[in-house]
Formats: sequence, C-alpha cells, structure tokens
Amino acid sequence: MEEKLNGLVKAELTDLGSMETVTVDWNPRKYSLSKKNQLAPAGMQAATPGGCEERFSTELFLDSTRRPLDERNLREVAEKLEGWMDPQSPGGPPAKVVFLWGPFRFTGYIDQIEEDWVRFDPDGTPVRGLIRLEMRG
Repeated sequence: MEEKLNGLVKAELTDLGSMETVTVDWNPRKYSLSKKNQLAPAGMQAATPGGCEERFSTELFLDSTRRPLDERNLREVAEKLEGWMDPQSPGGPPAKVVFLWGPFRFTGYIDQIEEDWVRFDPDGTPVRGLIRLEMRG
C-alpha cells in the first residue's frame, strides 16, 4: 500500500513473519544494489541457493518534528528494525523483510543498521536522523 507525503511515495519495510510495517520518508539521492556469484568448486553445493548473493543498501530519512509529542521518539523505529535482525528461533534465521518503494522491491534479511541522530527534543528524544540500512537477499 503506497502512502504519499507531499506527492512522494513513502517507502515501507514489512516483516513477512509478523506482517508489521514501518513507513519512512524516502526520496533517495541514491541506493545501491549488487549481485555476487557464490560459485562452489565443481561437485560441491553453492554457498547460497541459486549461487548468487544480492545486496541492497540505502539511507532512510526519519523526521518526526511535525508529529504529536507521543509519536516523536524515532528510536522506536530503529529498535523495531533492529529487532527484525534477531533470529526468530534459537539458531534460526532472522525475519525476512520486504523493502517496497513504488515499483522497487527488495526481499531479504536486514544485515546492518547504523544510526545518525541530528535533531532532538529538549528532553533528548531523537526526532530527526538517518539510518543506513543494508539488506542481503
């Protein structure tokens, strides 16, 4: 489901297990996609199904300065994304996540998150920042 802000389609990240969704303002300057062969020596099984590893990386812009006070803590968004990185069961894989923005779709696991907070409410609540997101398919 596409949500728009000022005519721009917002990006959505959805945990495919719980179907929880995080919506972010995202009009990227750029994003990166890569695909790498994971070929195994003859007669051995490939390291990844299909023999390829796909990666997606970008920066998510978060800003809650126009929201009501009880909806301004953006650390909650970061914590939700970080929680999706945890194994769903002991020794199991993390949640599979789909990143959707208009016609662009990437499905995989969140591999890494880095947070940069640049604006805060007087009580220290982060209200604007960037999250660098890396996913592996």
